[in-house]
Amino acid sequence: MPTHRAADRTTRHATVLPPTAPPVLALGTFERVGSNWLSDTLRSVMPQHNEPFRQQLGTDHPLSPLNPAPADAGAELGALGRHHLACAVADLHGQPRHLVKETNLFFTAHAVLQLLPDSPVLVLTRAPVGIASSFTRGRLWERWRYGERYDQLVQVTALPRWKEWAALLPQDDPEAPTALGRMIAVNALLLAQALAETGRTHAHLSYERHVTAPADVLAGLARFLGIAGPCDTPAGPDAAADAPAAADATFATNRPRSALVAELHPRAAALVRHHAAATLARSGQVVDPQVTSTAAHWLSGDDQYEVREPAARPRTPRTPPTERRMPPVGYRAVTRVSWRNLLVSNAEMAELLNALHAAGAPNTRDGTNLLVCPMPHERGGRLHFDAGRRRWRVSAGYESHPAYWVTWAGAAAVAAWSGARLPTRAEALDAAADAPAPFNCGYAVGDTSPVAEPGRGPGQVHHLVGNVQTWCGDGPTHTEDEPAQRYLFGAAWNTPGTPEAIGAVRSRYLLGSSRGVGVRLVRDPSTTAADELGAWEVAERINRWVDALGGPARPVGELDRHLITALAGPGAAGS
Repeated sequence: MPTHRAADRTTRHATVLPPTAPPVLALGTFERVGSNWLSDTLRSVMPQHNEPFRQQLGTDHPLSPLNPAPADAGAELGALGRHHLACAVADLHGQPRHLVKETNLFFTAHAVLQLLPDSPVLVLTRAPVGIASSFTRGRLWERWRYGERYDQLVQVTALPRWKEWAALLPQDDPEAPTALGRMIAVNALLLAQALAETGRTHAHLSYERHVTAPADVLAGLARFLGIAGPCDTPAGPDAAADAPAAADATFATNRPRSALVAELHPRAAALVRHHAAATLARSGQVVDPQVTSTAAHWLSGDDQYEVREPAARPRTPRTPPTERRMPPVGYRAVTRVSWRNLLVSNAEMAELLNALHAAGAPNTRDGTNLLVCPMPHERGGRLHFDAGRRRWRVSAGYESHPAYWVTWAGAAAVAAWSGARLPTRAEALDAAADAPAPFNCGYAVGDTSPVAEPGRGPGQVHHLVGNVQTWCGDGPTHTEDEPAQRYLFGAAWNTPGTPEAIGAVRSRYLLGSSRGVGVRLVRDPSTTAADELGAWEVAERINRWVDALGGPARPVGELDRHLITALAGPGAAGS
């Protein structure tokens, strides 16, 4: 039986955060420019942050690119918003240097650069027909609601500050290729303008180059980042015999590409090219000529693609995944503590979110998420709040899948509600030492799989390693001036499952979240049913902490310690 004991056992106890460095900002001129390839290529040498501004802020947050009225970095935020932003920005700094990937910042590009003034910038680009081909293959215009995104950008140009841009984004009911060409050009122009106005130099990574000359691109990345040299992410294990086929390969990067082929109808290709070029040509009335020149250089390369008619693909209806019969929830002795046999599921998380909402503790406040980050289903979200019914629901067929996009605060709230706690990193290392190889990691399945692991019975712990990474109850030590962090452990469906990756030391701030991070619970021998907290009590503790943020000024670390104590008890704050 393979083992996953980490080689370096000196990291089992809390460690002091090393001196930090500002992150590398990888900013895309649009989506589908190779940003996932970049993240997976650098995962072993750089901690990753995937679109913390575009994805993890609510649409009513002043700094969200999805807000119809985006604001500057210095915009007034509520107490919770200020605390969250301070912790989020601090969390992007670290040693080794972190990688922050953002695409489609549009009118918030300048604000993000202001928040990270010392970050080196890597601009990821791709020719418009290449982007359009990827959108066509994945039906992304419809799936990701880009028609609505175009309308949102038009709303922004109605604001006095951005009114000059209205000429580049006319509301003339454009068809998809026309709107896509305009949006690609506008985002590139806004990014080029923001870099010019902030005096930021940048390195340029072309998608076309990393397909046709990957060795040169990797060498250039190593020089830019000052590292020995990134290497491709090890391929994940083959899916188990009874694992489903990849549910959605949109974000998988383990499929090699060696040719530039755009699968587009000729008319669509012509429209995308024409409207991207026309938007650049009209931009002289909005931006300096050098900005237009920079954006045009980034978007060059259409001539390198062979345009082909889209291959005929069978149109099979999308059906929800098949639900497996779940074993009853229980706790099993693995080490000196008892481990819950199943990861916390979406259905359980929705139940708690509904109870907390009814108790007066809503998840999202002024665009800041406390417990989970709600995402659209096609963006990987499985938990959705129905504002009309004031209730949370789960994407059909995913009720028994593990909850992810869960913050540490959300994980600790589940633990308190369940009469349990989160494991320490040392406990997780010990429990995983003789665990079987992860069933679901490295894109083997393409998404999470149900919390009941194939081949394991009700008396065993399922997905002790794999499916999702999980939050720990402890983290690196910090001063009162630094935000608290908590460790993450294990392997996820979208991360490598090697022993080195599983045992790697990584941590996040308390309100951070990810598509690959969920919740595992443990209980001590002395735990009884009396340790469970009711939803009203959990809600009261959360609200008391939020209220404290608006009180007298306190160091950020002290405020975080109060949240840890409120949800996990006094002993957890010092770990």
